[in-house]
Amino acid sequence: MSLRLVYGRAGSGKTRFCLESIKNSLNNKQNRIVLIVPEQFSLQAEKSLIRAAGKGGMMRAEVLSFRRLAYRVFNEVGGIARRHINNAGKSIILFRIMEKLKDKLCVFSGAAGQKGFANTMSRAIAEFKRYNLSPEMLKEISDGLDEAGSLKHKLQDLSLIYSGFEAAINQKYMDSDDDLTELYKKLDKSTQFNDAEVWIDEFSGFTPQEFQVIRKLLV
Repeated sequence: MSLRLVYGRAGSGKTRFCLESIKNSLNNKQNRIVLIVPEQFSLQAEKSLIRAAGKGGMMRAEVLSFRRLAYRVFNEVGGIARRHINNAGKSIILFRIMEKLKDKLCVFSGAAGQKGFANTMSRAIAEFKRYNLSPEMLKEISDGLDEAGSLKHKLQDLSLIYSGFEAAINQKYMDSDDDLTELYKKLDKSTQFNDAEVWIDEFSGFTPQEFQVIRKLLV
């Protein structure tokens, strides 16, 4: 699949250009068209696409977020057998893990039992996953620091907690923050996007997870 970039300042008509191009493709081609937008823009994008292409055009065109794209692929090739764990569940598991690890933590031992700290740790792990940072990578970075300072100890603690969290959920649950990583692994097995025309709009930037998926869609 070839790559085409449409760029310009905000309000310069990039989205209008995308929608008009999709409309022309629907009128002149028979392949399927997918418009990928951020989750919060999906409803508005669907309305805009219907206005541009008409209800008939929606038979071959659809709006997806990266996460909805992942669910579509999982339904096709497998990967949804384990239940997704919600934010509250993640915080509960993290609280229990930190209680068990309290004696091994250097920096976070005192904060581990504080109200809200499990939520903070949950958000940190979500960010690690978006940027493809594993517990092993955090430990490797920590081991590479010569000074036994606070950064080194924080990274050691984060690696321990993160590793414990992964071990706790992997048997029964699936973390939604892993969806795009799993999508990247499973896209090769999917056939529903073969020969599809894929458009991506409304993003101000992409995480490494999203870049991986885009790269796989281009193959």
